[in-house]
Amino acid sequence: MPAVDLIPRPSAGPVAAAYLGLLAREWEPAMPPALLRSRRFLGLLYVLHDRADQLGHVQARYGADVVQDLARGACLSTDDTVRYLAAAVAAGVVVQRGPSAYALRPAAVPDWSAAVDHLTASRERTTP
Repeated sequence: MPAVDLIPRPSAGPVAAAYLGLLAREWEPAMPPALLRSRRFLGLLYVLHDRADQLGHVQARYGADVVQDLARGACLSTDDTVRYLAAAVAAGVVVQRGPSAYALRPAAVPDWSAAVDHLTASRERTTP
């Protein structure tokens, strides 16, 4: 069985398409090695694109909590998903609209060093 979704679905919309274009063509090549090393952060950004509606608001599938749905989609723990989401918000590529509501920000000029700093600082806090 192929790993791709064989059910055709309509395009996610202009915001998600612009986000994906920036992510694949500009942001990923410009990311520092610290963000690309494990591919988890990058994978979460692609899952965010996949879960976005036409306006770029991230929606949970199957009525689940948004963070848990993103964790399942990116094969991450909930704690890691929260860390990577906070790093994406720090980089400016995602906007937090509420306690569990996120939106894509395709016009952003990412601050990848802020994402690296956030992940480094949060890792140091959790390491005894």
